[in-house]
Amino acid sequence: MHRAITQTPRTMSLPLETPYAVVAPPQQFFRLTAKELRLRYYFLAAFNDADKPDWATQLAVREVTDEMKNAGASVEAVIKRVKYIAAIPIAFHYRFGYDDAQSRLVHAVSKATSECIERYYEETND
Repeated sequence: MHRAITQTPRTMSLPLETPYAVVAPPQQFFRLTAKELRLRYYFLAAFNDADKPDWATQLAVREVTDEMKNAGASVEAVIKRVKYIAAIPIAFHYRFGYDDAQSRLVHAVSKATSECIERYYEETND
């Protein structure tokens, strides 16, 4: 009473059968331009509760927005980039007990995002 063990043929799934994988072009978020580094400085200042003028942060946001808009980026891409720049202070400086610092940074990011959207859709009179 031996049962013959038969192997059922197994096929690869369709994505594995394709010879060339479709890969999205990588976004190099980790490289910051001089204007983005300046914006990062103001986000870091908000995180550390250093007194920096609001107009300077707004100017830095406008410069980053203009730079990306001129490069052809969508408003969603600009917002993601601004949030990425703001995430860097959290990644390097966030520790337990920094709730006040985080709330200051969240407030600065929300103001920067609003400024970014406003600037992106602002009419240019060139």
